[in-house]
Amino acid sequence: MTSYILVTGASGYIAGQLIPRLLARGYRIRCLARNPARLVGRSWADQVEIVPGDPLRPETLPAALADVQAAYYLIHSMSSGKDYPKRDLQAAYHFARAAEAAGLEHIIYLGGLADPNGPISPHMRSRIETGQALRQGRVPVTEFRASIISGPGSISFEMIRYLTEQFPVLIGPCWLHNLSQPIAAADVIEYLLAALEYPACRGEIVEIGGPERLTYAENMLAYARARGLRRALLTLPWLPLSLMAWMVGWLTPVPAAIAYPLIEGLQAPSIVQDDRARRLFPHIQPMGYEASLRHALESLTPERVELLYDPTRPKQILKQDGFLVDVRQEDTDASPEAVFSVLSSLGGQNGWLYANFLWRLRGMLDRLLGGPGMRGRSPTLETGSLLDFYRVQAFEPPKRLLLRAELKAPGEGWMEWRVLSCGRTTRLVQIAWFAPRSVLGFLYWVLLGPIHRLVFAGLIREIVRRSSLTILSDGNQPLRANAS
Repeated sequence: MTSYILVTGASGYIAGQLIPRLLARGYRIRCLARNPARLVGRSWADQVEIVPGDPLRPETLPAALADVQAAYYLIHSMSSGKDYPKRDLQAAYHFARAAEAAGLEHIIYLGGLADPNGPISPHMRSRIETGQALRQGRVPVTEFRASIISGPGSISFEMIRYLTEQFPVLIGPCWLHNLSQPIAAADVIEYLLAALEYPACRGEIVEIGGPERLTYAENMLAYARARGLRRALLTLPWLPLSLMAWMVGWLTPVPAAIAYPLIEGLQAPSIVQDDRARRLFPHIQPMGYEASLRHALESLTPERVELLYDPTRPKQILKQDGFLVDVRQEDTDASPEAVFSVLSSLGGQNGWLYANFLWRLRGMLDRLLGGPGMRGRSPTLETGSLLDFYRVQAFEPPKRLLLRAELKAPGEGWMEWRVLSCGRTTRLVQIAWFAPRSVLGFLYWVLLGPIHRLVFAGLIREIVRRSSLTILSDGNQPLRANAS
């Protein structure tokens, strides 16, 4: 039987990008997760073995490491409080000992890029010491040290994205002029994959970065140019770290507890100082920063985002990968076909089931602003069809309907419905996506929030109610029961 590749930190961003690539190459994957429920709904969840475990609880590791050939160590404890360096060190020691006992051939670790001989933050020191702890065992370790990772979902990139979008003047401390060497997320994944297949890298510390050295400020200004935004920079002699972390926690998807150590880490340069990556992996040629930005911004569509929502909560407001998202869920005894038949009837002369006058008012305002307004619906619904001020982007009966708004607005919007079969019940997941452009887009989302929440809540309730009134004849043809 083929051995497993173990991926720890499976609910994290890098793991979420890495696992599909490993599966595509035919590897047998086991995922270690502190909370396996967070992996429910991932597109690859049914293709991997998921085991609960935590290196801070060493008794959970032997089962996870049984029959494992190599392991990716993608764990950190920054969100656990100020003692996270101690927790990270303990976790790495436990994992190294358990990996040695299980007979692993290789550990691949992704850490942070900094000069260990210079003054660096506790966070960056912790990343380096974690690698040292993993090397205490007899299992060879490949440690990659990366600077800013550029890609949707990366914590560093999302901080840059959301702050640059919202602030016409970018204010920060003088150490924004420290150098970094950003690397595209896609290139990080290539290095992690190559480490499995190039034995020469075992036991090596490999610093990885893109071809350019940019200050942290230049990273933000380059993002602004890629988005067509005019931004100015103002550096001050000193700003409280706690204030900056609070602002990041309030305005971006990154919690303040994680933002604080990350921002603190910017006080030292983060650049590649040796060429080991080029010598060990000559076939990998990292893309430039502007190319990585273009690649990241091409992903600004729901089709390329794996939405990380809690399937146990009926409603959530999220910030993820450049989107502001309203997610709602309701269960019904109606079949998926019945639910989808109601979804397929939305719009046009049928209206929008709840607060239809508000939908029509929005269409009238859009027409006044030069937009398409309410155009009615195409005779048949399929990909590319018109549906009032939407266009159908995905039509997959009876599982999914995705509509892209063509309204005049300071950002791009979508409405999506996913119809999931859950045993004897059907779950309808309704998702309103909005990718704001500049501060006007964020204000638009906030100011219209009360109206949107009212309409979205009523819409999903009404879709579920109408679905329960739909009787399916011969399993396919919908017949409407009398709604009264």
